[in-house]
Amino acid sequence: MLFTLSLITCLLMLLLYGELVVGTRLIGSLDNCQASSGTYQPLVTVIVPARNEAPSIEQGLRALCHQTYEKLEVIVVNDRSTDRTAEVIAKVRRHHPFLRVITIAALPEGWLGKTNAMHVGAREAQGEFLIFTDADVCLEKTTISRAVHVINEQQLDHLALVFQNSTKGRLLNALITDIGIGLMMLFKPWRVAVQKSRYFIGVGAFNMVRAATYHALGGHEKIRMQAVDDVFLGKMIKQHDFKQNCLLAYDYVSVPWYGSIDELISGLMKNVYAVFHYRLSWALGAIILVMLFFIAPLFFIFFTAGVTRYLFVLAIMIRISVSGAGMLKAGLPAGAIICLLITPLITIYIMLRAVWTTTRQQGITWRGNFYSLETLKQSEWLLSGIFTSGSKNNTL
Repeated sequence: MLFTLSLITCLLMLLLYGELVVGTRLIGSLDNCQASSGTYQPLVTVIVPARNEAPSIEQGLRALCHQTYEKLEVIVVNDRSTDRTAEVIAKVRRHHPFLRVITIAALPEGWLGKTNAMHVGAREAQGEFLIFTDADVCLEKTTISRAVHVINEQQLDHLALVFQNSTKGRLLNALITDIGIGLMMLFKPWRVAVQKSRYFIGVGAFNMVRAATYHALGGHEKIRMQAVDDVFLGKMIKQHDFKQNCLLAYDYVSVPWYGSIDELISGLMKNVYAVFHYRLSWALGAIILVMLFFIAPLFFIFFTAGVTRYLFVLAIMIRISVSGAGMLKAGLPAGAIICLLITPLITIYIMLRAVWTTTRQQGITWRGNFYSLETLKQSEWLLSGIFTSGSKNNTL
């Protein structure tokens, strides 16, 4: 039985990580895209929702204000902040008065805070293209100009850019690497440009959308109760047969995704259970699979011998080598790779805690508001269309 498990585990790792390596090489890079030039210079509106972002928003706003692309409108939506966010925005605005600021005093019923903030910003936007980003995102000065060139040249309705995580800490970065790889395996961004593909993508750090397409689909009002709003926006666009692409932009978009492991765990509480559509059986099934294929091999190498042990070791090395290569490329020290041996344990803890917390309190608390589990379950499942069949245009 253990030999069969070791063989299946090894083949699974070869399949998953092999496809990841090949697929990642197929994704285009913003490095290879020139800045926008010529007569086509559409107005672009950047929408920045912010709630209690005082420590991080100044750097991101200044980066936006120093973009080389000139026809730029920046709208900052201060969403009921109780810290110094408003003061920091005002400080930046004194030097860059073209910044537009919208203040939200109360959250309408039936909306998540962030989706409402982006909806309000988009409603006021004048640009032909909208860029939805986060308050802690920093853009290299030519990022928007390059993105405009790509979206025009490829005649896209939606462009998502994959960011570089700028967080410090070996274990934290190993965990973020695992999460990032898992998302890449799940959403397969190298396939989203294929028009008939069932795969879609959305990146909260940089979602650039044609305004006409966004409004034609109903904008964020259609996904107002979706915790994973960035990916859902991409799903809505792709499943209505609009053109989408995703590029790597590690040198152009950077985000300190989470400042600590505690912050990461807390931040993922709203997302993890949502991936399983708040179904206990699905979440527990995923937990068992992670334990079986990512944790158990570490223990079985001490209790097996011969070919069985070698297969378990090979399975572990496939994962460590591919994930480790990604960490080294991100500039992390080689010593951080050893942390990958324990990240699956932390992943299990996050999944169990998300399920337990959401079930116990019968909902999630996010940005100071409580949303009932009953209400969340009524929304569409994020992964429908990938794992289920049906008419694409009737899924939203």
